[in-house]
Amino acid sequence: MNDKKRWLFGTLFLLIGFALGAWFFSGVLNPRRPAYSTLPVYASGVPAGEPSDFSTTAEKVTPGVVKILSEGFMETESRSGGTPFGEDDLFGDFWRRFFSVPQQRNVPVQGFGSGFFISADGYIVTNNHVVEKAQKVTVSTFDGNEYKAKIVGTDPKTDLALLKVEGKSFPFLPLGDSSTVRVGEWVLAVGNPLQTEFTVTAGIISAKGRQLDTAEYADYIQTDAAINRGNSGGPLVNLRGEVIGVNSVILSPNQGSVGIGFAIPSNIVKTIVTALKGSGKVERGYMGVSIQDIGPADKEALGLASTTGALIAQVVPGGPADTAGLKAYDVVVKCNSEPIKNATALKLKIGSTKPGQVVTLGVLRDGKSRDISIKVSKLGDKGDESLPADKGDAVSNVSEELGLTLTALTSKVAENYGIPYKGGLLIMDVKPLSPAYDAGLQKGLIIVEANRTKVDTLQDLNRVVAAAKSRGAVLFRLVAFDNSGSKIELLRSLRLR
Repeated sequence: MNDKKRWLFGTLFLLIGFALGAWFFSGVLNPRRPAYSTLPVYASGVPAGEPSDFSTTAEKVTPGVVKILSEGFMETESRSGGTPFGEDDLFGDFWRRFFSVPQQRNVPVQGFGSGFFISADGYIVTNNHVVEKAQKVTVSTFDGNEYKAKIVGTDPKTDLALLKVEGKSFPFLPLGDSSTVRVGEWVLAVGNPLQTEFTVTAGIISAKGRQLDTAEYADYIQTDAAINRGNSGGPLVNLRGEVIGVNSVILSPNQGSVGIGFAIPSNIVKTIVTALKGSGKVERGYMGVSIQDIGPADKEALGLASTTGALIAQVVPGGPADTAGLKAYDVVVKCNSEPIKNATALKLKIGSTKPGQVVTLGVLRDGKSRDISIKVSKLGDKGDESLPADKGDAVSNVSEELGLTLTALTSKVAENYGIPYKGGLLIMDVKPLSPAYDAGLQKGLIIVEANRTKVDTLQDLNRVVAAAKSRGAVLFRLVAFDNSGSKIELLRSLRLR
């Protein structure tokens, strides 16, 4: 066989080999692939059932979004004034330095943000921080018109504000039900980031129920849709064009979007808008307690089945909760038959309750369930269902292994340290990296109870801790005093090693 024939036969056998291999790996006779299996389906970037782009939603919602310019003045202090010798006199600088008086100057400031119409008659929702202290607010619409806006009311505790412009046929966006949104759901953020007008960005819901320090009564929705400065107050919408949040906050190391943005849920917006429309301000319910989340160690110390609920750390004497019979160590698991997930949920629920209304709390006390009805009063400037600071997952005890140095707080010790209190055990020192340190216990706190037993001596505390070792955790009640001398009560739990 000559070289030409060998080359032709080799090429033929190679082609036949490729054909057989393709036939085999197609799954027809592949024993490693089940007969019922299907060919792989690769993600296309948009989930099945969703549109291949967001243009329909963007076209629908953008006309209802506005650009907001707020103008005001900021007071600054400067030392100025003439001298009796003239401005250029040799002693002029000396005179200004020592004899001039401070003068207030009003420096003009501007703020930019976004908002959106919620009704055809010109009501607009935005963030409080966009128009805070503004003396003039100008609204620009998608169709190029400009309006002077009136501030109907603001609510710093949720960072929301309601504006009004004159008109009757504005395109507006419906407020959806934020409780139904799901993590992973597609959303669009619309606004004026960095003064680039009417920009649309897309992303998903990254998380729900986020708590930040920027607003007292907001339970944020987190999204990775790009949000930047100027987006504040703009809508976060689902693909049906419903507003499910008001863009408000970003977390970023460089002041720009890194995919961690937060929006105020639309269900909170509905409540605030109704109140601001009615009276220009928001009245909140007040129960008279300090509350905190339940950590794993709290669960063990209290013998609870889960960490769900809000733990009562302090009951204000004479307040609504005290009058109704609520006590420290109670765990609130329901409010008007609705489950309470954590302290924030209870705070939002009571805060949104109209003063004078009665709520029924489902409470766990000593392992037993009971219902307690409370007539909610009005939240004042000093009253609050607040979360005590520095909540830890554990607490410590007297022994060295737990990391505390304690002394009995007798009358003499209290007088020496200027503490307006006597009784209990004063924390003198906390050992670094000890259980007490991990729990957030600090020098100056006073342990007054351990597992609901009053403790005034180290022996008292040792007995309680010894009895608690079988459970694996001990719960302390602590007292502290703020700068004004007001007493603060805290609950802390520690797993016993």
